[in-house]
Amino acid sequence: MGPTSAPLWVLLGLVKAELGDYQKHALRWGVPVSLDCIALAVLTGAVTVS
Repeated sequence: MGPTSAPLWVLLGLVKAELGDYQKHALRWGVPVSLDCIALAVLTGAVTVS
């Protein structure tokens, strides 16, 4: 278990949410934002693709 496990479980308990629901919502936003950041880094030359 990582250092963010306890705060995550406390947050989920406070908002009365399930971990699976949280993960679905986080992935719905996290994956596209991550891909956008990678694309921007490639376009600006910060990351090279070879």
